[in-house]
Amino acid sequence: MTHSFFNYPQQAIISDYNDVRSAIIEFYKDNKDIISIYENGSVSTPGISDLDLIFVLNDQINTAESGFNLSNMSSFAHDLFEDGTVMKMPLSVFKNILYLDNFNFHRLSGEELIVNNPTELDGKFIKLASIVDWVPERILKMTSILNSKHINITYTLCLLHSFGYSLKYLDNILDAKEESQQVISETARLRGEWHQIGSLEEDLIRCLKKAIDIGYKRLFDYEEYLRNGNDYLVEDFNCDGDVELELYNNHFIRFTSQKVEDYQSISCMVSWNDKYYVILSDYFYPHFAILASQAGKLPERMLSKISPRQSIDPTIVNDTYRDNLLQKMSLAEKNAEFLRQNNLKTGLIKYGFHF
Repeated sequence: MTHSFFNYPQQAIISDYNDVRSAIIEFYKDNKDIISIYENGSVSTPGISDLDLIFVLNDQINTAESGFNLSNMSSFAHDLFEDGTVMKMPLSVFKNILYLDNFNFHRLSGEELIVNNPTELDGKFIKLASIVDWVPERILKMTSILNSKHINITYTLCLLHSFGYSLKYLDNILDAKEESQQVISETARLRGEWHQIGSLEEDLIRCLKKAIDIGYKRLFDYEEYLRNGNDYLVEDFNCDGDVELELYNNHFIRFTSQKVEDYQSISCMVSWNDKYYVILSDYFYPHFAILASQAGKLPERMLSKISPRQSIDPTIVNDTYRDNLLQKMSLAEKNAEFLRQNNLKTGLIKYGFHF
């Protein structure tokens, strides 16, 4: 496929981000709805790195949704922030944010808030589950990009960088593998050298293809790792035929009982006509079934997008793994209900594609 490219990385320096942070602090300094503003992550590559913000808000707010984007600030600030995110949550969710994932945040303005730290055991299972949460979804997004006629370069570089964190998790669990390190290194090169070299579009496409390939291989290795212990399933499980979960419009995870090594080839065969699939072993289905098993509009929405629905015995999932999943979805549902009550359509910290 022939691609066209847009949203090339901007020429920027670290001080530009400091200017944007100062503008954000100044813009919101008198907003009584905001308890604190935090920034998640760090800027490693000016002009490519995005800014991810966390707004910790009062339970009831008066600020309209448009008041939480940068459209009213300078055009440069808006452009620099374009591929970033603004997460909006009440204090009760923020206090337990580390039970959702491994966030690395620092305060920009407002109160310095204390968060609850997971135990070492909980931290282990949060990381184990985050791989299943993120890796298939990232593969699906990269597959969609490769099949798109128009590729957003800055967004793609950010996506590859984010995917690298999951690869590092997998390398730490499975031992480092040369191929995944190649993807991480190539992503860093593309992000760091784009302005110096230019015309790296073909390299970007190759890196995307390599990342998808490694993602499938690492998931295959991860399944073998989990099967050799009882940190995930304590009993064997198989779906009664293929089951699909639509993450977002026309983008699906298909859990298959076919026991093959090359799930990637199957996904290529079934991804067509603007429908995209990531194919996973049905071994991973209980993870998503547990998330969708709770009461609440968010898990109910997730359950509605599973076809055909297949129930599982929750006791086949390791107790600590299951408890962490239930807590994660409970926090996400609490966040979603907060957004609904305050007429906010975006800003969910986790599982936003089901909101």
